[in-house]
Amino acid sequence: MGAATTPVPSTTLDERDLPPLFQVSDRWALRHQSDSFRAVRTHLLVLLLATTAAVFTEQASGHVMAVCAALLYALTIVLGLSTSRRRSRAHWQAHRAAAELLKSLAWQYMVHGGPFRSDVVDPDAVFAERLEERLRELRACGWEDSRDGVRERGRGQITPRMRAERAKSYAARRDLYLRDRLLEQTVWYKNRASRAHRAAARWSTVTAALTLFALAAALLRTVGMLGGADLAGLLSAAAAAGVAWQEVQRHGPLTHAHSIIEQDLETARIAMSTTVTEAGWAEAVEEAERLMSPAHTEWLVRFGT
Repeated sequence: MGAATTPVPSTTLDERDLPPLFQVSDRWALRHQSDSFRAVRTHLLVLLLATTAAVFTEQASGHVMAVCAALLYALTIVLGLSTSRRRSRAHWQAHRAAAELLKSLAWQYMVHGGPFRSDVVDPDAVFAERLEERLRELRACGWEDSRDGVRERGRGQITPRMRAERAKSYAARRDLYLRDRLLEQTVWYKNRASRAHRAAARWSTVTAALTLFALAAALLRTVGMLGGADLAGLLSAAAAAGVAWQEVQRHGPLTHAHSIIEQDLETARIAMSTTVTEAGWAEAVEEAERLMSPAHTEWLVRFGT
């Protein structure tokens, strides 16, 4: 039985207080992520079925198994071509980047962080400029703009609640950010690291067991205790499929990345609640948002292990 995850602290803001485009991009990111994983899972399963049919072709009378194997291998080719054309993974990452961009800019705007420091003359204009500049870049990478009309662009993504929070005192904004953003994200990364660690351990156990069974089958076949079916090859293919699925899910690297981010966010939260003054607040918020960016997570996944 896995360790219980830490409950996320209650917050005073919800998704309806964030830019409307965040909610749309977040939903599309989840949809494309599900499509991407489903496509890979289906591809691996069909390939494993094709391997199974090929292994038992020699044991079956007639050509039924041979035809099944050929059809299944042909289907894997079709599935691979279809997956490459749909580019679900690219669309998922582009929409996730857009959603996190909108959330990060919204938080920086509300608490006077980063480019939205207190002495900025027109923070709404800065928000609109930064947002549209980044969205233009993401549009070229597969992000789909669902907005209709000029009113939903730029300043139109600033909600009344965002303006209300920005108008509050420094102490109120600091407490909101430390609780609803940093503490919530610290707990989220801790829970995600725990889930990824358990998944990595589970899949490592499965692939190790399949590999051991393949070794046993190979030894038994060598001494003539198994029939003609190549069970070792089939079990090896199943183990390879398990390894491939782990690579897609990236459980191990994500465990490492999320653990590091959790620790860095907790350090930032303590510093921002004790030593960071109002003069250094904008820079501290910008650095904290950098830690939570998808680009930082991806960098840790690639180079942090």
